[in-house]
Amino acid sequence: MPARNNIHIPKESWPTFSWFLIEFAIVIAVAVVIAWQTNPLYEDYVIMNGWDCEQISQITDCSIAEEATVNQEALNWIFWGTVGAVFLIWYLLIRGIVLKKYVL
Repeated sequence: MPARNNIHIPKESWPTFSWFLIEFAIVIAVAVVIAWQTNPLYEDYVIMNGWDCEQISQITDCSIAEEATVNQEALNWIFWGTVGAVFLIWYLLIRGIVLKKYVL
């Protein structure tokens, strides 16, 4: 019997780009979880004293608030900076140098 070349080989039929997309989604998910879990560690560093302002006719009287509040803008920067750092560490250091794989 002659040999037939109609054997299904998944590596040749599965689109290569989808593996990069799956890897990207996993890296982003892991980076967001790491940033989410480490974010409470930075709350002590971004405490600020806000301003209590009182409007009296045309004069505004402002004084420093008695209670300290957490600066949410700084926490957002720290959160997305951590996500970016994990992303860059994976794609530049681990994948590029250690595993010796091309990014794309």
